[in-house]
Order: sequence, then structure tokens, then C-alpha cells
Amino acid sequence: MNASRRHIPTGTIATIEAFAAGPDAPLVHFAHATGMCAALYGGLFDRLAPHVNIIASDARGHGATTLPADPSALHDWHGYADDLVALLAALPPSRRLILAGHSMGATVSLSVASRVGGVAGVVLIEPAFIPFAVAGSWTRSPLVNPMAAQAARRRAVWPSRAAMADAYRGRGVFASWHADDLAVYLAGGVRDRAGGEVELACAPAWEAATFAAVSHDMAAAVAAWTGPLILLHGTERSTVMPADAATIAERPNARVECFPGRDHFLPLAEPDAMAAAILALC
Repeated sequence: MNASRRHIPTGTIATIEAFAAGPDAPLVHFAHATGMCAALYGGLFDRLAPHVNIIASDARGHGATTLPADPSALHDWHGYADDLVALLAALPPSRRLILAGHSMGATVSLSVASRVGGVAGVVLIEPAFIPFAVAGSWTRSPLVNPMAAQAARRRAVWPSRAAMADAYRGRGVFASWHADDLAVYLAGGVRDRAGGEVELACAPAWEAATFAAVSHDMAAAVAAWTGPLILLHGTERSTVMPADAATIAERPNARVECFPGRDHFLPLAEPDAMAAAILALC
């Protein structure tokens, strides 16, 4: 995967890309989770690269992307979707386009699928959304969104990546991560500062605002997209409730696969299965 930058009307989006599969191969866009970065999923991309062309982008406020990121202006994920629509419009046309993503990236990918032409399928890995049964009464409050409150308390500046690794290893959302995954995150999701310090590329205030703006429109997005859809989810600390998985499984052209014992970071734990699901739509 090669680091690149793509220009859209509102600024510049950082990407990692691999186009070795040739001009006639399908194109896969992959969107990452809240607080993460495109590079985190390199193991998955390595499995896809011989078969498809790949572009994975850092979302606004994440990684190396330089689009403006004002937390006070972030009230929903529509802006993330608009950015992805603009990025796809800036890419060369492809014979077959697959949208895939993890967590927020999955949800945003689905919302975009029905807005752009040429999408042949969508792969949702642990999509983040408000459960269908309560989406209509959801309120944006840290009192009912502990992820937002937790993100707001995250330490932004550290003396070194080594210090961050010591603090993160085996804890919180990183509990199930392999050491190599943590190293990749600390390379792509952390920026160097003057004086040798480092800081989170996704500022805690932006991450908190993103969690607080979690989509309550998932049911509408599922209804709007009528093409092939694959939902992959775990059972431990999953964002996908069994009832919602069952509802999605009932729609035409949908396949749902559950991975017992796996948590929200399914792409890191099961890259072979994730790659197989994406390639099944290619």
C-alpha cells in the first residue's frame, strides 16, 4: 500500500492505495472506525491486494487527512458521508466498486452506497449505530453515550509512542489487539510534535463528538440500499444487536455472519474471513 493524497472541493484526504491488480480489477474502498486510521487494516489489505485495487482513506479529523475538524460543528455523520462521496467522485472510474468499512466506516459506507452510481456491493464489519428499537428516541448526551464521555477524557499529548504503547497495551479497546496492530496504530494514528512529544491525530474532542453523533439512521440506510450487502459481527462488545442483525438478514441480497467470541475489532482478529467476504462481492 502506498501513501497518497486525494483532493476534493473542501480540502485534501490522505489515503493508502494499491492498484497492482490492474485497470480491469474491481476497486474496493475501505473506511475505518472512529479514532482509528486507514493504516490499521494493513493485514486485511495485504490479503485483498492480489485480487482487487484498494483505496483506504483517513476520515476527516483522523490520521493524516487535513480537512477542517471543528467538534462544535459535528452533529451527525452526514459530513463523513459527504467527504466519501466527494472522494469517490475524484477517483478514476472502475469496472466494479465495492464499499467496505469497520464501525463508523461501515455505517458511513452504507449511507453512501445509495447516493453514488456504480456500487456493486457493501460489506459492513461491526457497523456502529443506535439499535433500531431505540433509534427514534435517542438523544445526543454523554450521560447515555459513555463512549463519547470516555473519548473526551483521553490524553492527547504523550512524551513518546513508547509511553503510549505501555499505557494502551492490553487495556480498554486495545485489550484484544496484537502488538503489531498497536504498533501500526501508533504509527498512523499519532502525530509528532515539536520537542519530541507526540499527539493523537484524532483529537479527543473530535473523537468524542463523533461518538456522540452516532448514526440513528441505519434502518433507513438499509432500506435505501437494495444491492448486495454482507454484515459481519462479533458477540463480545459488539455494536450489532442480535435483533438488528436478524432484521438486516431478512432484506433481499443480504448475508449476515456472526463470529462467536470475537469483539468489535473483528477486522484485526479475522482478516482472512473479512477478505473472503469482500472478495465474494467482487
